[in-house]
Amino acid sequence: MKFIGKFIILILVFSCSSKENSLEQYANHPVKFAKQKIDYPNNDFSIFIPKNWEWIAPYKENDNDLLGLFANSKPNKNGIKSIILVKKYKSSQKSKDLKSEFEYLSKQIQNHSQIKEIVDFGPTDIFNQESYFFHTKSKSDNNGDSEVLNFLINGNKEGIYYNLTLSTPKAKDFNTDMAMLVQSLRTFEILK
Repeated sequence: MKFIGKFIILILVFSCSSKENSLEQYANHPVKFAKQKIDYPNNDFSIFIPKNWEWIAPYKENDNDLLGLFANSKPNKNGIKSIILVKKYKSSQKSKDLKSEFEYLSKQIQNHSQIKEIVDFGPTDIFNQESYFFHTKSKSDNNGDSEVLNFLINGNKEGIYYNLTLSTPKAKDFNTDMAMLVQSLRTFEILK
């Protein structure tokens, strides 16, 4: 009888530890780290990122980007970096509201070749305003397995949105790293 009890406890511990962490768990996981505040050059927004990270602003990836900030960590032992990307962009689909932009991006993400698995997606309130998120796992021949969280927030003008992205490689300290990045993104503040 004692053996059965220990076996049941072992199963419970194993099933709890192998479960995917949710956005809420990352957002509420206590982690302390040194931060540096970045005010975007035109004072559009501010954000705290981990101290000693490299960053570039302004940063643009395509013609729809109005402004952006790209920040990254030092490479881990496998040469892979964690990243934070903040973009303010004009909707290519001329979406007039956040929900329709989210629905359009959902379809794009489902068809993306680098996405290995969609973990979760939907509305979230971690920014204390209407926002949506995508939590995906990706695989790259160059960068290995990583998890990506994308957040979509209104940009204070019709058809203008902020996309906040974080990515970190699957490694030993993955849960702590992901919690640190989510906490960094939660400091994002629109100033204009």
